[in-house]
Amino acid sequence: MGNAETVLKKVLEKITPDDTERKKTDAALTSIKKATEEVIKPLKLDYTLAGSFLRDTWLPDKKEFDIFIMFPETVSREKLEKTGIDVGKKIVKALKGSYEIAYAEHPYIRAVVGEYAVDFVPCYDIKDAGKIKSAVDRTPHHNRYILKNITPALSSEVRLLKQFCKSVGVYGSDLRVEGFSGYLSELLVVRYRSFLNIVREASNWDAGKVFIDLSGHHKDEKPDVHKKYPGQPMIVIDPVDRNRNVAAALSPGNFEKFKESCRLFLKAPSEKYFRLERKVNVKGLSKIFKERKTKMISVVFKRPGVVDDIIFPQMRRSTRRIKGMLEDGDFRVIGSDVWCDSEECVMFLELEVWKLPKIKKLTGPPTFSKKHSEEFTKKYKGHGRIWVEGKNLVTEIDRKFTEADELVGKSLKVGKKALLDMGIASHVASGMSSGFTLLSDSRIVKKAEGSNELAFSLSNYFKNKIL
Repeated sequence: MGNAETVLKKVLEKITPDDTERKKTDAALTSIKKATEEVIKPLKLDYTLAGSFLRDTWLPDKKEFDIFIMFPETVSREKLEKTGIDVGKKIVKALKGSYEIAYAEHPYIRAVVGEYAVDFVPCYDIKDAGKIKSAVDRTPHHNRYILKNITPALSSEVRLLKQFCKSVGVYGSDLRVEGFSGYLSELLVVRYRSFLNIVREASNWDAGKVFIDLSGHHKDEKPDVHKKYPGQPMIVIDPVDRNRNVAAALSPGNFEKFKESCRLFLKAPSEKYFRLERKVNVKGLSKIFKERKTKMISVVFKRPGVVDDIIFPQMRRSTRRIKGMLEDGDFRVIGSDVWCDSEECVMFLELEVWKLPKIKKLTGPPTFSKKHSEEFTKKYKGHGRIWVEGKNLVTEIDRKFTEADELVGKSLKVGKKALLDMGIASHVASGMSSGFTLLSDSRIVKKAEGSNELAFSLSNYFKNKIL
């Protein structure tokens, strides 16, 4: 505990890269840039280093670089993709690293060079960011804008905001997190000039009413802009592209979580809001299960070879479908979440009801409706008792499934086509059709003992609150 300025000073000492870390990172970047320049020089291409390293807003634990290989606008998409992959492979070979081809909007090289992860991404060198051919084409424009507007003093404010967001679990604009991107963090600092100003403002934000337009693209049409981005908790117009909301990925839940975290920090400033490690007490998870007396069913399967921004939306959609199947079978679901690492995917659902009696009561039509009464009696005669309650016919039928895990296990243990037909998303269906495991309560906690990130995901599910 302490006053905000004292807390932030202590935090900044911990999250600012020291000379040793800077020298090591600079050496790695120098070798990567040198190899890149040697490979692309004969092709007369240019490149740019993306993001926080170029802007000096990176955190000490960041060991990822993004190198964007820039192609002229006249080059065909097919040639950009093919040449971009070939260039990436050659650079990685020169660096004696390893790589795989990853797929997002278009293919790119995902490499490991020493202790660093490096993505080599082909993009177009677009002169007007409002006329991009793919999302990555904005990156050079973002670099120029932030380099012009983030001073060395403001870099520290960006670091504080990023670490705050990481600690409370809302950092990252990918579809895994649905939170604040590094670029959005930088723009907020450009707008409010300090971390403290941001949390003071954010603690009073109202979802759907936050509007930031640093370049004044829409200064005379604010009401129309809100109509253009319905359902989005905050609108931050990209300074380099008037048609883009930089905060589009931010979920309403994470908006409220950030807002409440800001309010709580101001009320009682503490370093806990900037914790560097996310170590979870797994035994504490077991205690939570015992106290809640609910049941957790987890579907575990091998991860398909697609990026987070593809697999996470598909997992969430598939989890909603499984939830629907459970609730159609009268098993009430309290909540659900999804998690992935490089090897496995886990979809977990917490149930309020997971075991039911063999029979189910079914209310039919009023007895004075002769036609419908006859149809009801004919359909259910021989299945069980038929009687009258008040004005309606009532019967009892056997349930197909009396236990939730049996319903999930048998319903999903089918081929890929059947999974697709029941509404399971394509890559999830591919993964599950190759085999899956159902884990419940103690078994998923046991699995979490071997993965702190899975443990954190489970813990975050139970701590999912804004008050």
